[in-house]
Amino acid sequence: MNVSYPYVIDSNCTLAGLTAFELLNESTWDPLQNVSLEEDVDFMNCSYLRHIVNLNCSSTDHLCRCTRDIYWSYCSETPAYYSYIYRIIGTLFQGIILVIGVIGNVMVVIVVAKNKNMTTPTNCYLVSLAIADCAVLIAAVPQEIVSYYLIGNHWIWGRVGCAIMIFLQHLGINASSLSLTAFTVERYIAICHPMKAQTVCTVERAKKITLLVWVFATCYCSPWLYLTTVVPQTYAVDYPTEECTFKLSRDQYFLYYFLDIIVFYVVPLLLSCVLYTLIARILFTSQVPKNPTVNGHHDKKRVSSPRVQVSSGQMRECLSCKKKD
Repeated sequence: MNVSYPYVIDSNCTLAGLTAFELLNESTWDPLQNVSLEEDVDFMNCSYLRHIVNLNCSSTDHLCRCTRDIYWSYCSETPAYYSYIYRIIGTLFQGIILVIGVIGNVMVVIVVAKNKNMTTPTNCYLVSLAIADCAVLIAAVPQEIVSYYLIGNHWIWGRVGCAIMIFLQHLGINASSLSLTAFTVERYIAICHPMKAQTVCTVERAKKITLLVWVFATCYCSPWLYLTTVVPQTYAVDYPTEECTFKLSRDQYFLYYFLDIIVFYVVPLLLSCVLYTLIARILFTSQVPKNPTVNGHHDKKRVSSPRVQVSSGQMRECLSCKKKD
């Protein structure tokens, strides 16, 4: 861990030592006149002494330098950095996740967009998932890599960058959850109700649902553009540092986070559990004939498996798409 201070703190500089100076009672030190000798905690109130850091003390002014050093010692956080091994390992793995994740998801979008025969309801939701994953990766991973080389929670992207990155992270996660839910519903209809799927699970309807998912997620997450801010930090370094954090107190975000959990986690999870249970029941209890032959010949007319119905339905869907092209 590397530690640095803007000033060399005198080991003999203590609160008790300060009281020995008669200058403590002079009018130039009005902020310190009411300090009680017995109450060290009151004397070291950081908000009370914060202005002292801006003092320009001469090398002969022991009182001024000592007061300033005490401020840095007690009211500033000790700067600490990640070790070089931690930085290298973190950068390597995070970089691999970023590169593979972005390239893989972008390729999914390009392949589906350039091949019209792949424009199916299922692929529409997969494209939506790929875009959501890219948004989360781009908004979160680069900052995580940069943070390995910065002090504490130091933020370098400014107020606008703070708002946009936090917004994109929540947008990508919520849009991904809704896209997965829509995909699950589409699979349930295609497998459990294959005849109805021909009219319900269409490409046009999938595109409209995907658009609705992103519009809803964008509107829901838009408050994050105003609920974040950057605040200065008090690390004992000789350059300004700031942190991307909540604009309001944490208690005021309780309802928002609670709604997040219900809408984007609890409801999709319960719905997915129910639908996949129904899908599993259909697939594993389908009336597939134990003896598929009659008099030594296959009975081609007997098709009672829903899996076969799904496959034939998807084949008809692909043929209809080719006719339209």
